[in-house]
This record gives sequence, structure tokens and C-alpha cells, in this order.
Amino acid sequence: MSKTANKKDKNIVSEFRRDLVSGDWILISSLRNTRPHFLSKKGKVKKKASIKNCPFEDPQKSGNADPVLQYFKPLSKDWFVQVIPNKYPLLLKNKLCASFDLEGVHQRIDAIGFHEIVITRDHKKNLEKMSPDEITMILKAYQERYKTMEKNKCIDYILIFYNKGELAGATVEHPHSQIVAMPITPPDVSSSISGGSDFFKKYKKCIHCAILDREIKEKKRVVFQNKHFITINPYASRVPYETRIFPLKHSSDFEETPENQIVYLAEALKDALKRISKVLKNPDYNFFIHTSAVNMKNVPYYHWHIEILPRTYKWAGMELGTGIEVVVVPPEKAAEHLRSVL
Repeated sequence: MSKTANKKDKNIVSEFRRDLVSGDWILISSLRNTRPHFLSKKGKVKKKASIKNCPFEDPQKSGNADPVLQYFKPLSKDWFVQVIPNKYPLLLKNKLCASFDLEGVHQRIDAIGFHEIVITRDHKKNLEKMSPDEITMILKAYQERYKTMEKNKCIDYILIFYNKGELAGATVEHPHSQIVAMPITPPDVSSSISGGSDFFKKYKKCIHCAILDREIKEKKRVVFQNKHFITINPYASRVPYETRIFPLKHSSDFEETPENQIVYLAEALKDALKRISKVLKNPDYNFFIHTSAVNMKNVPYYHWHIEILPRTYKWAGMELGTGIEVVVVPPEKAAEHLRSVL
């Protein structure tokens, strides 16, 4: 190897990094972020849907079911958060629990569960534009519905997620979140729980807590911190500017977050989304809450968190052929950019 190849340019990174929790390999390659189309949206800009035709502007008038939960702002007679059953659910309700069946060598289970929509009132106001108090109401709605759904003995896992924009899979422009309660634990969560369990058996410590201890000490990938939560760009980010929010104190269960800490979570979530919006010029994004499975409470090896994935990059042959995501902005540089804008 030449002497030139041995020199490490701090501004150029091309290396494989392994996610300690899942075991997945990620390729960090900042060599590719100089391409002219990086962070640009291709194709025609879709014309924005009119508020008049929005199915969530007046949900019941548009044929949606009555709300299962509503929150109102103080001194207001109009709802701010409304939770309704999804008109086109991914899973179907059933009085009987689903059971695993074999079809030759294949295994199947009926997709029985719940699928709900969490709608906020203002058609043009995404989370990054809301106040911490408004986001607090949304988070409380998540918790309340989670605690109701987890009582159903057929449910194994509950996912809460938010899609903003067409690139993130949002088919309705009006800001809304979704809650899906399912009879299985999905692969991403299963591998994370398994990885955490293996680490705990070996080191007697939560793997996420160990990672956070290192991040706080190094400070290279820390974006924000308040009394109860910390925001980081993970070491093995899967997309440019991937951002995660963790409780500083170990907790495996989002739904058990004390009420006096929810306002701090709202502050951290607003801060992260606002920074991402400024740096990436209002990108589409997904965020979701990864918490432990319904039948796992207060486990010492899993640490719940929020993952935010800006949609700036599409999978191509490398990703599809290997399952290895290519990240064109090193998380250290991403954290530096996000810290600098507020």
C-alpha cells in the first residue's frame, strides 16, 4: 500500500462500520456526497392537495370513524389531537387471536391487530413547527393509545411512526402519525432485543447505555441534551443525518415515561426535527418509536428510543445486492452541521 493511501484525510471517510446492537454493517463513504444530485429531489414536484379535499381536515365529515381519543387545547372547544381507526388498515380486528400455521415449509399468521391514525388539527403545521406543549399532547396520545392496545392479549408489538412527505411514504399531506399493533415482533426490533440481550449476558450492562456513555464522553456525535434526553447521530448511521433520541436514564418502555419527563422529550423531538429541517432544507422524513415488546417490561438490556430518518438518498445496486446501506455524510460531520444551526 502506498504512503498516500495510508494518510487519513479527516474530510474524507470511506469505511465499513458495524452497528453494535443489530450486528449490521454500514458503509460510510463521503467520497460520494460531492455528486451534483446529492440531497436533491428528482422528478416533478407533486402539486399540493387542497385543504378542501383533505380527508383529515374534518375527519368525520370525510367518512372516517368517530375518534377513539381526542385532546383539546386549554380554553379551546376545537380538538387539537384526534385518534381514529385507519379507514384502510394494514391489520384487521378479530375477536380471536391469530395462530401460526404451516404451509409446507412456509409459516404464516393472520394479520390481526389494530391500525390507528393520530391526526393534528393544523393542515400546514408539521411537528417541527409546533410548540413543545403541542408535541407533548401528541406524545401523551401515543402513550394513552399504547396502554389501551397492550391490554389485548393478541398483541405482541406496537409501533408508533410518523411519515412526512411523499418520499417518506405519506399518501396524505395533512400531518398525522400512525399506530400499528401487531401479533408478532418485527425483525428490526427482534434483532435489537437479541443483540442487547447477548451484550447484557456478557457485560452485565445495557448496550445502549454503554454507547451513550461513550457518546457523552467523546461529544463528536452528540447534537442536543437536556435534563432527561439526549440526541445523537449514531456511529453506524443507516442514512445521512440519521438522528436518534434516547432517555438518559435507562428505560425499556416508552409508554412508561413519566408525565413530568414527556415535556423534555417534546423539547428534544422538536429540536431534532427543526435542526434537520434547517440543514436539509425541509426534507421528507420518517420517525418511529422503538420500544420493547408488549410482554417485556422493565428489561435491563433494551433501551427505548426515537429514530429519525431523513429521506435524502435512494437505495441502488450496492444496497439491494448486499443489504449494506451506503451513507454519504459521516455522522460526526452530520452532528457538526446540526449543532451549528440553532
